[in-house]
Amino acid sequence: MKKFDLIVVGSGSAGMNVTHRTAGAGWKVALIEYSHMGGTCINIGCIPSKTLIESARIMHKIKEAGRYGVIAEAPRADWAAMRERKDNLVGRIRGRGYKNVERNDNISLFEGTASFTGPREISVNGETLTADKIVIACGARPAVPPINGLESIDYLTSTTVMEMESLPHSILIIGGGVIALEFSQLFARLGVDVTVLQRNRRLGPILEEEISAEIEDLLKKEGIKIKTGTEVSKVGQDSSTVYAVDQGEGRAERYSAEKLLVAAGRTPNSDRLKVEEAGVKTDSRGFIKIDSGFKTSARGIWAIGDVTGGMMFTHRAWHDGLLLSRYLLKGQEVVSNEKRLIPFAVFTDPEIASVGMGEQEAHEAGFKIKIQRFPFAYQGRALAAEKTDGFIKLVVNKVNGKILGAHIIGPEGGELIHELIAAIRFGATVYDLQDMMHIHPTLAEAINNTAWSG
Repeated sequence: MKKFDLIVVGSGSAGMNVTHRTAGAGWKVALIEYSHMGGTCINIGCIPSKTLIESARIMHKIKEAGRYGVIAEAPRADWAAMRERKDNLVGRIRGRGYKNVERNDNISLFEGTASFTGPREISVNGETLTADKIVIACGARPAVPPINGLESIDYLTSTTVMEMESLPHSILIIGGGVIALEFSQLFARLGVDVTVLQRNRRLGPILEEEISAEIEDLLKKEGIKIKTGTEVSKVGQDSSTVYAVDQGEGRAERYSAEKLLVAAGRTPNSDRLKVEEAGVKTDSRGFIKIDSGFKTSARGIWAIGDVTGGMMFTHRAWHDGLLLSRYLLKGQEVVSNEKRLIPFAVFTDPEIASVGMGEQEAHEAGFKIKIQRFPFAYQGRALAAEKTDGFIKLVVNKVNGKILGAHIIGPEGGELIHELIAAIRFGATVYDLQDMMHIHPTLAEAINNTAWSG
């Protein structure tokens, strides 16, 4: 049995943040990773998917070169080269993670599947590790919905779809959330015939309704077939295609394609840990229950990141690790994960980004609000760049002008949102944004224009 000051299960953004901060303070930390260093984001999530998305954007840009007075040959997708570029980048980033761990003598890395054998004990590779403090940061994986016939076909997930040997001629996507939005446009731009089957009445249910409608319209213009309000009751496989049967609204429609991608959310990895052996309680979906200070139902065990559910974004997981580290290192300091501003972005083209309250949420919270919008079609830099789709929307407190929420669909939306994150974080008003000088001509100038639009 090996004794440590702290055991961290999972080397994603949440786990690595806690590991490096505590080890840097002199703690002896056991870091357990069942797959590759870096967790979902680096290996099978954010970084590889955005690498492929960038390749698709460049291909799309070349196709549209004529709009800019540039003569270019019709581009072709080299999927093998795209995959190689992705894998090389992932390997470099992952390698840096291993080096950072190796150079810290306070960190002991254990690679293998961990499982609790008691309240303070974890088994990995036949060894038993023990510590008074344990942090569970083991993340989540693609969820597999209970669809009749799914287990009998060779379907794809957000992980395996990036490892295909070649591009299919066509693909069916079950789901309409962030993953479905990004991958549908990625593959359409690489020349794949894409059909999206979304159970909800609209794409991206976490988005503002008008942004959801806008991105659906833009994706359809790129040739993506989108069916909302569906109920996939059965999937199957013929000799050369897979198919899905939609029985939503009493209809029975069949959709076929060469490949099927299931993009129906995420499920926690808590089941791999046998958390019940430590007295850690989970909800009906397997997500670990925590209080506002990340404490589980078991004394001395905390949980952070995607395994706790909620908004499963890398930056939120990183922030979980930051807050918990402060608590662990300072002892008596009160830490709370409540009332945080958790922004998010969807890396479609145009990009989508949001922070703070939506319009309906603000109404339900009892605020008297006004909505201010400004379209990129009237913004100078967007016009020059031929990137005029989308708009900025501000949800404003009508009483004092404070910004309650900000929502963007437009060029570089994931970058532009940060000015508005800061504005909400520090209690700024639309009048502050009006008085703030913005460089002309820039995309960020649209924020100033939105502030004046009311």
